[in-house]
Amino acid sequence: MKISNIFICTIVSILVVSCAKKSLPTKTKEAISQADQISLLKQKTEINNPYVIDARNQLIQFVGSKNFDNYIIKHGILNCQSNNNQSSCVLNFYLNEYYKLKYDMQLKKVVEENQAEHNIELKKIRVTENNIKNYCQYSADFVTAIYTKDTNKITQYFQPKFKMSAQDILSLQTKIAKDNYSLFLIEENPSILQEMKADYVEECLNNPKDNIINYFNIFR
Repeated sequence: MKISNIFICTIVSILVVSCAKKSLPTKTKEAISQADQISLLKQKTEINNPYVIDARNQLIQFVGSKNFDNYIIKHGILNCQSNNNQSSCVLNFYLNEYYKLKYDMQLKKVVEENQAEHNIELKKIRVTENNIKNYCQYSADFVTAIYTKDTNKITQYFQPKFKMSAQDILSLQTKIAKDNYSLFLIEENPSILQEMKADYVEECLNNPKDNIINYFNIFR
């Protein structure tokens, strides 16, 4: 074989090998990079630093060791790489995440306890047709007392019965004070109050939740 042919074959062989190498599948660089970055960041910040280790272990209690790296990557621990004090940054990150999760858990516990108590209260109260009728009538009388500014009846009878604060009463009085048309009719003809009460009771029976004063506090 001529030297030129040998030279050509050699070049072709090199190109084939090169192409073969380029065509080999590669692993996801980003996944490898993040795993390596986390590993390196842990090594740098945990060496001779028991505070970072303790904080990390506390966070692992909530997150779990299996999902720990994915969790801290997702929540931005790699931002600490560019921090001048990586150990402090990582420590703050672990503690912030730990207390945030701890607070969320405590809040969830309180909500669940309140809901349990709420369910117990619901079982105690029977929202019968009869007490709905009674409270619709009481609500109509309550509204009438506010229209006529019967302060004694409002504070001594209706306020405790409807479990309302002084602020609740004031809000209701302010709302009714804006009903200029009804106030005008009452002033011109006080007997119209009876018609207003009858209309209120009828509307209340059709939609008690929106018309019984302080419904959700009474029937909670």
